[in-house]
Amino acid sequence: MSDQLRIASALRKLDNVSLEKLITLRMVNSTHLSDFFDFADALSTSKSVSAAISSLSARLFYQLEEICLAPAKKADPILTDLMLVEKIGTEFVAFDGTIAAVKQIRQDRPLLVAQDPLHALSSPLDKESVDRDASLAIFDIIQALTELIFELEQRYIREVGKRGVGLPDVKRLANHLRKPNEYAKQVFELAQQSELAAVEGGRWQLGAFTENWIAWTDRERWQHLATTWLKLLGEDAANELLAVKAGENFERQLFEIFPFADATVSNRIKKVAELAAVIGLVAEGQATSWLAALSDRTGAKASKLAVAGLPKPDERIIVQADLTLIAPSPLATDVEIRLRRFVDTEQVGMASSYRLSALSVSHGLETGLTIGEIRELLERLSGKALPQPVDYLLREAETRFARLRVKPIKSGAHSMIESADSILLAEIHNDQRLKPFALHFDEQGNLHSRFECELVYFALREANFVAVRVDEKSKVISPQKLTAKTSVSSQKKSVLEDIERMRSADTKGTSDPDDDDLLRQIQLAIKNKAKISITLKTAAGEEVQYLVEPVGVANGRLRAKDRKADIERTLPLS
Repeated sequence: MSDQLRIASALRKLDNVSLEKLITLRMVNSTHLSDFFDFADALSTSKSVSAAISSLSARLFYQLEEICLAPAKKADPILTDLMLVEKIGTEFVAFDGTIAAVKQIRQDRPLLVAQDPLHALSSPLDKESVDRDASLAIFDIIQALTELIFELEQRYIREVGKRGVGLPDVKRLANHLRKPNEYAKQVFELAQQSELAAVEGGRWQLGAFTENWIAWTDRERWQHLATTWLKLLGEDAANELLAVKAGENFERQLFEIFPFADATVSNRIKKVAELAAVIGLVAEGQATSWLAALSDRTGAKASKLAVAGLPKPDERIIVQADLTLIAPSPLATDVEIRLRRFVDTEQVGMASSYRLSALSVSHGLETGLTIGEIRELLERLSGKALPQPVDYLLREAETRFARLRVKPIKSGAHSMIESADSILLAEIHNDQRLKPFALHFDEQGNLHSRFECELVYFALREANFVAVRVDEKSKVISPQKLTAKTSVSSQKKSVLEDIERMRSADTKGTSDPDDDDLLRQIQLAIKNKAKISITLKTAAGEEVQYLVEPVGVANGRLRAKDRKADIERTLPLS
């Protein structure tokens, strides 16, 4: 029997929790899997098997190597969780793909030692310096994730590929953070893993823990990131890695325990090692004083140590006549949340800069703020009267608010753009940036689009038109309501749906299969040169069974070799 058939059979026996764990550990994208055969195919590729084996510790690799040589009575649960071996009766047996991958690894690297010279630190830091640098990383990632939450609230960020993000959105976030693009990509990935963001309906949206994150203290935020990291690391790896003492070479220890962690791009251990530096568990390859404190698995003690070195927040800004706001030091969370409702970010860091614009002030008014509240907050934080250009902008924004409205319509196009200013509507109609939305006028002079309101609303704002979204009763809808916050992360919800879809297909295929199910099973048998049992109903109503080896399918008929009768049969699929 081929690996695909063996693995598919093993998958059927697993419960949903085990299947979900397998998808996570093997980092399988389950969205395109229609049944367990597809799942088995994804798990049995040489690339996938090699990535799974490269996530093993040296101890587990030795154990797997022994099972590849001969079935064993005992095996670590992680080997079956990763679907590298299966239990048959009382013995654990390796899959053919696992045996081949282990042989290849032994040929490429006879000795299980870390061979990368980068793991040796040329000038190790003292413990205080390690903790100091890690504290800066913690400050950066907390700011970065908070910034991303505001981005998701105010912008339409499309999904690119499978739960990916486009380069323009990556560059914009990187520019705000004053970080490289690779760091911005890690922020998106971490936000999804920690359920601060989710991909649903073809776009990035706020996740299950968004509201908690905004309300949490820095200590609670970092504790959430640390527990997310522990979950990704896995219990087996955590037991071995959390023993590293403060100041010790974390990377050397990592690659001694997991000698293949740098072997593949999609390696799980490699990813969590990179993430350890991003969230401030490691600095310059050395362990912090709070890494070992994660051994309690709650992060309570570690979080107290981790945030002790963070800079103290302030409540002071400088409002300038060019409509920019300068925060010389980090702002208190509640202050920044209110401020960010009506300003755009230019750069964030120890000192941050923001900008007021007609669009940003309109966003604040849409979320329920008044011009009086905005003016009062700016004057209180700056301690001075507002410069004349800022005062003029606020009065102008109040006067022009909701002049341009996007609303849903029941018939014809999906949305309508209305305004008393016909010249403004003509300008929008002629704007080349909005041509993809196929805008056209109706008899009343309003613009219509076949796209939904949400898309049109964000497109207008991206083109610098100060639009608001209203319901059918012309009541302004807050942008904060446009991004749904799900109680279950989109990714987890999607995985559970994918598992149910595979179970449903499997049940259908074994009970009352349709033509597609039959064809798929026959094609799989042809590919693996397997025999199948076919029940054929004759014209007289009798059922005749054949055990055949399929050769090909064409024009609704199956050609198969009947070894028992030593002939080739042609049978109708119908």
